[in-house]
Amino acid sequence: MTLALWHADHVNFGRLLNLLENQLVIFHDGDSPDYTLMLDIIYYMTRYSDVVHHPKEDCVFEIIKSRELRTTTQVDELCAQHTALGRAASDLARDLDDIVNGSITARESVETKARDYVRLFREHMRMEETQMLPLAARLLTEKDWAGVDERVRHLEDPLFGPNTEARFVALRDEIRREAQTATLRR
Repeated sequence: MTLALWHADHVNFGRLLNLLENQLVIFHDGDSPDYTLMLDIIYYMTRYSDVVHHPKEDCVFEIIKSRELRTTTQVDELCAQHTALGRAASDLARDLDDIVNGSITARESVETKARDYVRLFREHMRMEETQMLPLAARLLTEKDWAGVDERVRHLEDPLFGPNTEARFVALRDEIRREAQTATLRR
């Protein structure tokens, strides 16, 4: 992990949260969103963000905390948020999977869970971007970054990496369409 990769992951997560919010607008209006797309977004977040990105951040945070004691409360809160985000994503994935498989699920509950997840994730990334990334840039050495990479199992990013997994091809295509649409709106 490097600062550039850390920030790039956040940009990518933000793009996914935007897509999820777009589906939630459709959902809120009483129409049928693309539940499979929503599930793929959450599945990706549980597969990459919760398994690779957040554990690496936890390692970085521990280094920051050991070198800048005033960050203890903040670091502990961010690490707790990683756990909360993981639980929220797993819970939401279960609900979306139930919907995709034909189970009847309360719309309000799913919408509330999804909106809470998006809000918490955005707040979390904002705190990391404004407070932790600058501290990491100042406090960590190349050796520290290499140590973080050694401590956390490496998995290639299954969506934004060089080889998109088959499950995420439709999601990747939707991200491209959204980017083209955004470019045209400018």
